[in-house]
Parts: sequence; structure tokens; C-alpha cells
Amino acid sequence: MDRIEKRFVTKKLSINDCNDGFAYISFKSEDIENGIVPVQTELGNNYPNPFNPTTTISYNIANESDVKLEVYNIRGQKVTTVVNERMQPGYHSVIWDGKDKHNKQVSSGVYFYRLKADHKTLTKKMMLLK
Repeated sequence: MDRIEKRFVTKKLSINDCNDGFAYISFKSEDIENGIVPVQTELGNNYPNPFNPTTTISYNIANESDVKLEVYNIRGQKVTTVVNERMQPGYHSVIWDGKDKHNKQVSSGVYFYRLKADHKTLTKKMMLLK
């Protein structure tokens, strides 16, 4: 049986402000610079989970596309938009500070984060514990 080993070498790290309270982190590796990009658009698990007060959400974009990452509460109400911009293919992460669109800290509970990118919609669950 062949063993497939994934290796990620960080060559460049850039931090850009995305919205108030969010830090957007984009990783560039030698592979990405040489034209090797993610095969498919994927939404990773947030970490830490459960979290307090911040969590990091990672995602891969296979093709240049409009990207929207939103957080919803258990009732399905939108809490905030974390990312809303056109992005290049690659590996991306964003830090959510647990605040809503009015910059108020949200309460403990289950939240969902939804990524819309590259003609896909992906959703995962996270938990805020205080």
C-alpha cells in the first residue's frame, strides 16, 4: 500500500485586516508559488473547538472566486460575515473573535460557519464556551 504524505512548508505569511475584529492570514508555500494549488475547495475544522474567546477557521480555495464566510447561531440567524471578498486559489485562515456584526461578544453556545466559494457551499459546527 502506498503511503501519501502531505507536507506544507510555510514560505511567506501575510496578515491583512479583513473586517473590524478579524485577522485574515494567508499562507504561501513553494508549491503554491510553483502553480500547485488545492485540488478542491474545502472548509477545515476550526481550532480550538470549543473556543474562548477566539477561533481560527481554515479553508482551501481551488479556483479564484468570490469567497463569503459567515457565522450563524443555532436558530439560523446570521451573526456576522467574517470574509466577503474575491480571493486567489490557495490555503487561507481567518481568526474570528466571537463578536457579532455590532461588535458585541456573542453568548456561549453552538454556532455554524458557512463558506461559499467556487460554486460550493460548505458548513461546519463550532462551540463557544465561556
